[in-house]
Amino acid sequence: MMGSAALAGIVSFAAAGLLWYMYFYQKEKKLLQRLYDIIEQAEHAGVGDEEKVSEEKVSMIEDKFRRFVNNSLMENENNRRQKQVIQGLISDISHQTLTPIANLKLYAELLQEAVGYGTKEDAAVNPELAEITATLCGQTEKLDFLIQSLVRLSRMETGLIGVHPQTADIQSLFDTVHCEYGKKAAEKGISLTFGESGLKAFFDMKWTGEALGNIVDNAVKYTQSGGKVCVSAQAYPFFVRIDVADNGIGIAAADFHRIFTRFYRSLSADDQPGVGIGLYLAREIVQAQRGYIRVASKEGEGTVFSVFLPPADGGSVKDKVN
Repeated sequence: MMGSAALAGIVSFAAAGLLWYMYFYQKEKKLLQRLYDIIEQAEHAGVGDEEKVSEEKVSMIEDKFRRFVNNSLMENENNRRQKQVIQGLISDISHQTLTPIANLKLYAELLQEAVGYGTKEDAAVNPELAEITATLCGQTEKLDFLIQSLVRLSRMETGLIGVHPQTADIQSLFDTVHCEYGKKAAEKGISLTFGESGLKAFFDMKWTGEALGNIVDNAVKYTQSGGKVCVSAQAYPFFVRIDVADNGIGIAAADFHRIFTRFYRSLSADDQPGVGIGLYLAREIVQAQRGYIRVASKEGEGTVFSVFLPPADGGSVKDKVN
């Protein structure tokens, strides 16, 4: 019952987000089309003999433009209210699924302990039950990750959580990401290294850590045991460039424009855990700070994700080093 409630929350959340997106998109298209019509009428009104430009036509254009402005203000107010509704929906989903998922995780761990999962004796006696409990724990963790990712993604897209860039050290960013993903890389037998950097940039430490962490996690996930993931930074005239390079499975050229879309997963990555949100969220975070992400890759040879962040306090990055 608890799993069904959590899954129902996910479906409701995804459906609501899609409906709101379609609504905002259509409204924006209608407003822009009306503005284009008004401008076109104004251009036609000014072409030809001056005698044809009547006071009545000018008045009509002014009236339409005034109504357009009023409608735009009304739409902005409606959008603000709808964002509040979405915020309430997100809060409800996260709150309603928190307890069921926590209970699922707890009972799954208790079940593992009850069957003695992990000991050679019990695994030999009932390997099927040990496998079932391991699967249950893994799927519960995946469900928890999915809910948390959807909540973070929706809050970012609706502007409920904003980035607050400030001058910060790249080395502190590296240390934060290394602490979070170093153990995971070591457990998989992958060398994860971060270069020393004295550079500074203009970014939100928490959210940029989330973005860079997603890229590093992606590199670790798609690099085989014994591989390498190297993170480094260098100064450009008007950016700080952070490279996350791996010698993993690589990305097909046809997938370059798809990997940053929501929920996209390549067919070659089906055997890896994930829901296809990490890179999309990373790009949204970086772009919100006036930066961008670039990718270069060859199948079977590895991938390099490059994150470009604005310089510290504006101006040239090279002037800010040390």
